[in-house]
Amino acid sequence: MLQLLLRSSFVPLLLLLALSSCSVYAPMLPAAPQIRDKGQVEVQGTSFLNGRWEAGATYSPVKHLLVRAAGGIKTDDRDTTYFRIRQYEVGVGGYYPLGERWLLSGLGGYGQARSSRGYFDVGPFVSPGEDVAFRARYHKLYGEASASYRAPWVTMGIAYRLTRVTFSSLIYDNQPFDLRHMTRMEPMLFWRFGREDGAVPWLRVQTSIGGSSEGRHKYDPNESYECSLIKDGRGFVAVSVILLPHLFVQKSE
Repeated sequence: MLQLLLRSSFVPLLLLLALSSCSVYAPMLPAAPQIRDKGQVEVQGTSFLNGRWEAGATYSPVKHLLVRAAGGIKTDDRDTTYFRIRQYEVGVGGYYPLGERWLLSGLGGYGQARSSRGYFDVGPFVSPGEDVAFRARYHKLYGEASASYRAPWVTMGIAYRLTRVTFSSLIYDNQPFDLRHMTRMEPMLFWRFGREDGAVPWLRVQTSIGGSSEGRHKYDPNESYECSLIKDGRGFVAVSVILLPHLFVQKSE
């Protein structure tokens, strides 16, 4: 499955979306934790290609149970072309190892965000062009599932998240905008490097590529151009540093 996705147009499309999207919504990185037993912890810091940052922690208090909290931020001091966001999410879920190599996991939870975006629009319905500004507050419900395969030095996996976004406030050019909900489909591929018997057993590095698109594909001739911008697809490319404190303590002892 991973090879098929890599050989298709999936990856180039996500890279294009990562650089071109105008959406006021920004997906958080699916967790895809590699926890296999109770007491294990993952602390993750992530940098995105567009300058967003996230940090999160996932913990297994009892076998097969996961709890997670994460937050993200992007600051931008430009006046007319910018994207700024602050967001967080919490979740609970579970995991199930299939032997020594395969791992299945899932999470569901709740999050909130506050964002703003501005840019100069030269779209097909804007002539000769104008400055556009969005401000939004929204909350979300999400569910995600992941599957991974662990090789000696790399873990390869795929994750899929479904997110229901509800806008509590959405402002377009200082006027309220009439959009209440949207649903996002968010796939991700990831590669995690490192191993427990390596020189630094408690450290992992992960590269991820994924995207977020609006879940409703039916064409609506009455949908405004501004609404299509808000629902615009997004791609992301991210690099994460992951600490495993349970292995750090074990190594110290």
